[in-house]
Amino acid sequence: MQTRMFESAAALGRRLWIATLLWVIGRTLCRAARVDEAVRQELAPLPDGLTIRLEVAGLNQALIIHKAAGNWQCGAQPHASGDLHPLRVRFKHQGIAFRALSFRLGVNQAFSENRLLVEGDLTVAMHLVRGLEQLQSLILPAFIARPLLRHYPAPTNKLGRACNIYLGLVTG
Repeated sequence: MQTRMFESAAALGRRLWIATLLWVIGRTLCRAARVDEAVRQELAPLPDGLTIRLEVAGLNQALIIHKAAGNWQCGAQPHASGDLHPLRVRFKHQGIAFRALSFRLGVNQAFSENRLLVEGDLTVAMHLVRGLEQLQSLILPAFIARPLLRHYPAPTNKLGRACNIYLGLVTG
């Protein structure tokens, strides 16, 4: 009985951690697309009206970002029924999502190992992956980011850029 309670508490903790990380990644990605040139360049070619939904199998929470008037915003669009270009990316298992969102498995590796389902334009998904890689190279310490990324770009003025991005978590 006690083991079952521990397992359910651990599962609840994992679900809460995944939901929190989805929120953090969504807000930092939207902020970085506004204030950082490297992330902006990766996401700029994507069309206005694009809605990206990053979700995890078995969880109700999802990261939803959309591009409107050239700006990335978190949350569903006010006119969500008319999504022009939807993209849905779904982690097939909560354990994989937990590892990827906790920065122990690279998103590009999860993508290449078919641990994600992609519904929509694959080119858009690749832009998203590259944008996430740029974001990781900025907000994570190099010793964490290097093993996750195919190519670590060694960004200049990393601390200032990361602080500017993290400021978006507080200010919106």
